[in-house]
Amino acid sequence: MMMYGARMPYNRLSFRRLLIAATLASCAVLVFSSSASAGTIGINPPIGSSIVTDLNHVTAVTTKAKAQKLYNALLKLKLPSAWSFASYSAISSGGVRLGNVNIELGAGTSPEAGSQFVTFEPPTLTGLTAALDERGIKHGAPDPQMVGPRLLYTLVELPSFAQANKLTAQFCVYNFPVPIPRVAPANRAGLVSVSRVRINTKDPASWSKLFAPAKPSAGYVYRLPSGPVVQLIRSSSNSVASVDVAVKNVATAAKAFRAVGIPVKSNVALVGSLKLRLLKAY
Repeated sequence: MMMYGARMPYNRLSFRRLLIAATLASCAVLVFSSSASAGTIGINPPIGSSIVTDLNHVTAVTTKAKAQKLYNALLKLKLPSAWSFASYSAISSGGVRLGNVNIELGAGTSPEAGSQFVTFEPPTLTGLTAALDERGIKHGAPDPQMVGPRLLYTLVELPSFAQANKLTAQFCVYNFPVPIPRVAPANRAGLVSVSRVRINTKDPASWSKLFAPAKPSAGYVYRLPSGPVVQLIRSSSNSVASVDVAVKNVATAAKAFRAVGIPVKSNVALVGSLKLRLLKAY
């Protein structure tokens, strides 16, 4: 999560493991019936190549009741479930696909874990920590998660880009192909995809080490090899400022979100700790 080594509280580690375990359990049918690219295990990244290929998912942490209510509300918009909402010991999680990014609704963590997570996907696990070391980026050790003898996924924490009680940042490498739709199916909100994820950070320039060789355009805007644009915003703390969602019609989308019980202020839908900015798709 945000911290690593001896300072990492166990319940925060358990929270993240179980949230992703929920994803994997619910995606098992898709894994074996579909073919798609995923972060690989055994290929060294070329020197100077990107170590971030995608922003895989963004998480809002709240209470179990609120998380399930938000999950159900998003499904009422006819958005597809990425994984079913379920409880795993003290942890609960459900995910909804917004075209090219998963929104995760989770509960059961300690306050130190923060109310938001950003999870990136690298092209490969092999050589990832060495590449992070070469770039001078602090990281946790690879944390493989097994079910019996089978490796399911591996986490690598990124404490340099996180903040206790606010934001967790990490890599996740799945050890199986996962279907990767990029555009949402027809839905009541007219939602197309996530165009941009805006991240508040104390030091926008420090993220250049993570996203290199990509160069930011004005306003610290990065175009990753896949997925939404990532924009860094100088702030007094680290957090997800907004998830910008491209919709066919802003007024129609706002009305649809309100109809399922998700509050909307102006063009911003409030999904737990996440702000979904509804913007006209072009």
